[in-house]
Amino acid sequence: MKVLGFAQAIDESARLFYEEMAARADNVGVRAIFHKLAEDEVALMNHHRELAIQGDIPDAETLDEGINVFEHLRHHEEYLQVCDDVSAYRLALDAERDVMKMYWRAASAEANPEARELIVRVARNEQRHLEEVETLYDFANAPNNYLAWGEFSNLGEFHNFGRDLA
Repeated sequence: MKVLGFAQAIDESARLFYEEMAARADNVGVRAIFHKLAEDEVALMNHHRELAIQGDIPDAETLDEGINVFEHLRHHEEYLQVCDDVSAYRLALDAERDVMKMYWRAASAEANPEARELIVRVARNEQRHLEEVETLYDFANAPNNYLAWGEFSNLGEFHNFGRDLA
């Protein structure tokens, strides 16, 4: 299978998935997150299209074995229950990490050096996208990881540790 054709198919599937998730979302913020993720996938598709124009695209044997993560998600209702921004980003992170793993496995198993090099280029582009999503997730999840909460919110539980002086 052509490397960039496969990458564009994954990106198109991701775009459709994110648009469907945006349409399903009741929360305006979650809807905006999924719309932005869909736009990011369009940007990746355009980048892959530009790479395809630049030269001859080699076939890769290992990409035929790749599973389309987003098509898999579309058929599992338990993954589609997103009610807040943190769970929206977590869903996207899990899917994008699975895509990254697939590309790196394909690159390490590919015998054709030209195809392997192109798969690595695609994987690096996907890695940059994943890092952006991770940064957004960390920002959205920051209030859940506030250190003082663990220190000050559980004062009533000290009696469980022999510190109840009353």
